[in-house]
Amino acid sequence: MTAPFLPSALAALLAYQGFVLAWFVTSVLMTELTDDPVYIALVNAAVQVPLLLVAVPAGTLASQFNRRSLLLAGHMSTVALLLIYAYATSRLPLTRWLLITMLFGLGTTASFAMALWQIVGPDLVAHASVSTATILISGSFNAARAIGPLIGATTIGLFGSTPTLLLSAFFVGGALILLSIPKSTATGLTAANPETPSPRISSNQHLSPTSLPPRTCQAALVSVCGSSVPALLPALVKGQYQNDVPTVLGLLTSFLGFGALCGIIASTIIHRHLGLGSILRLTAGMVFVLNAAIALPAPLWLLSVFTLAFGASWFLFGTSLNIAVRTEAPIALKSQLVARFLMTFYLGTAIGSVLWGALASHIGVHAALLAASVGNMIAVFVEAGSRPKRTRA
Repeated sequence: MTAPFLPSALAALLAYQGFVLAWFVTSVLMTELTDDPVYIALVNAAVQVPLLLVAVPAGTLASQFNRRSLLLAGHMSTVALLLIYAYATSRLPLTRWLLITMLFGLGTTASFAMALWQIVGPDLVAHASVSTATILISGSFNAARAIGPLIGATTIGLFGSTPTLLLSAFFVGGALILLSIPKSTATGLTAANPETPSPRISSNQHLSPTSLPPRTCQAALVSVCGSSVPALLPALVKGQYQNDVPTVLGLLTSFLGFGALCGIIASTIIHRHLGLGSILRLTAGMVFVLNAAIALPAPLWLLSVFTLAFGASWFLFGTSLNIAVRTEAPIALKSQLVARFLMTFYLGTAIGSVLWGALASHIGVHAALLAASVGNMIAVFVEAGSRPKRTRA
């Protein structure tokens, strides 16, 4: 890893931590305001839709402007919105749409910085370390998801929602301070065109167009159907543990994040011994099985195991696709292609959050989770032909 990558990665982790705290606070407040799965699932949609909207603009801006300045602008906007959100929770009567609107605004600024870091972060390392950097970048957000809900559940229980939102602003402010140190990010992150090249596809080789639709279809299916778990988890907890929603929700949400951290450890071994197609089939199959398992009534300890394993499978699937897109893209199109991949994945999660919330309001949370697992099962069989095939021009 090169010197600029480490402080920039730490800044991203702090910013992620602040955003995850605000996300968790919103989930808890929404369960206090309503039992309707639609509104509870819209909390997840309010996070995913901004990711969809800003992914492509972030890729375009990253290739034209100073990346460090763009990250600073994104984090400054997030801090400002967090302070406004904290004021609103202390002074204004809370409504469902106020919560969704505030989280959507936070999601827009935080997602811009998140997408920008996912796109440009691996450019700060040598080509041999791109896969490792990509895994660490994805893992840092999930590390925040593992720790953030536990911090949130504790601080909400002790101090309430407003101090927790102020704490989240403190974390993002720490990211601002770290990125403001010129020596820590002077090389690579400030350049619009990084010196470290991405692997080019040789002139006599290209990616077969026929390999792309099946993989895109599989990614869409798993992102749409897999999003049912984070979207409906608050409603599931509200239905089964009404007397202790913050604690149980914080525990299970953290296990999703810890599962992703387990995925980081496992990814080194898995990517060394299995091809991309095998990894995608394996992880899609695991997401299907675990999605169905979470839908079934189970004691809290077993549900925790299921969410842990789901987080690991979800991480491995998304990261494997991300690595493939990044390492196979021509240097001139890399930022745009990575941004489009992120947009496709986020589109699936945004649609899924709304879809499963609406379905759960009619057939129940458990039935909606089971229905989502069917889509993940279909994704297992879409892998045929989705691996990148190189053909001679």
